Amino acid sequence: MDLPVVGPAFSFDQGILQAVGDAAMGVVNTSQWNKDIENTTNAAFVASFQSEYGRLPSLYASQGFDTANLLISAVDASDVSDADAFRDALRIADFESTRGDFAFGPNHHPIQTIYAREVIRENGVFTNKIIGTALENHSDAYAGECKM
Repeated sequence: MDLPVVGPAFSFDQGILQAVGDAAMGVVNTSQWNKDIENTTNAAFVASFQSEYGRLPSLYASQGFDTANLLISAVDASDVSDADAFRDALRIADFESTRGDFAFGPNHHPIQTIYAREVIRENGVFTNKIIGTALENHSDAYAGECKM
């Protein structure tokens, strides 16, 4: 195909790239996370995941890691039997994210940077690399219409 192909992160996630193989090479996709986001938490997450599972983590793994750390931060900051206090602690989102700075918008969607990534082959493994920033600190476009 002579046209550039652009797709969502989920279509070019680490978990499926080995199966797609050469057909994915050069495809640009967008995501809020990638293994090469430069922050201490992400570097430690990627290294520990590779050590434990012998492969690169996926977007889904990073989201699970962030979710677990969000929950731990809320448990540590509140009495979980007080539902309002627990919800408030979740909204504060006081944890170190693989994505970097993390906060929720008014309708509880993450405010996050969206990266443009390109599928490459690195050390014989199909993976993504960040090639630019598509949206900086992006919030849900429909937040103003939400009743929350």
